[in-house]
Amino acid sequence: MIFPVTERVAKSQRHTSFYLACGAQQATPMIFLHGWPELSISWRHQLPVFASLGLRALAPDMRGYGRSSTYGRHEDYALEEIVADMIELLDAIDAEKAVWVGHDWGSPVVWSIAQHHPQRCHGVANLCVPYIPEGFAVETVVPLCDRSVYPEDRFPAAQWDYQLVYRENFAAACAGFESNVRATVRALFRAGDPGNKRKPARTSFIRTNGGWFGTHSAPNLPRDEAVLREEDENVCCRA
Repeated sequence: MIFPVTERVAKSQRHTSFYLACGAQQATPMIFLHGWPELSISWRHQLPVFASLGLRALAPDMRGYGRSSTYGRHEDYALEEIVADMIELLDAIDAEKAVWVGHDWGSPVVWSIAQHHPQRCHGVANLCVPYIPEGFAVETVVPLCDRSVYPEDRFPAAQWDYQLVYRENFAAACAGFESNVRATVRALFRAGDPGNKRKPARTSFIRTNGGWFGTHSAPNLPRDEAVLREEDENVCCRA
């Protein structure tokens, strides 16, 4: 059976989560949490597939993204708050447990749900980022880097150099992304190059380059049609 993907909203006194849903309402929930720089639509292809397998597939816009609530303080984006959002979402669909799937920055959220709310989990899975019990931060991941690719004298923070940009000059980092949102979306959503395997990642040069796109806004690149459809680009820019 083919299920449509529908748009839903879950509201509480503390937060509003926009989410996509697909599948029978009484089915076991499988909740997909996106990373950066993504939205719930990142899972648009997966939702119907898992719904057809008998699950209730959901994907929220995470706190600060898309049509979910945004906040002005850094501390409002602590993992504790994001986990609380997800537990409220589970309550809103009248479910006791879910299978939680996290990608990128969504991965630490699903680990934390499993660590602190095991009774709300059928299971967890994470993509892109391995499980790190101490948390996903520069201090915990740099010791795990491959120094044959990232010599310490050149890349002290390895591929996680980009995280230090936000710590050291958050306003400049935001300005670089927001000066031309459509160009930023096109620049970030591009296919990778297999030829770059075992070469330093772009994220390891961000401070050296003075920002993700140097000292300027994103370049005006054509859309990579293999990755980003026009309608998806429009959703990202509207959000």
